[in-house]
Amino acid sequence: MEMRALYPVNLPTERDGDDKKAHEDWIKKNESCLNINFSLIAEKIAELELRTAILEEAMSERNRG
Repeated sequence: MEMRALYPVNLPTERDGDDKKAHEDWIKKNESCLNINFSLIAEKIAELELRTAILEEAMSERNRG
């Protein structure tokens, strides 16, 4: 799942008195970190959903047997 498409992050492109290149680099680094974090969260959610499904199936089989 591509989280960036679901949760766009819009950061300012420049601030008064800042070096434009340095600020753009800072923005890119922050966007990269945010994207990595969202990807990790998405992976963890998928893992937890799988574990929940396995547990629900096991409980269902246990209740039937």
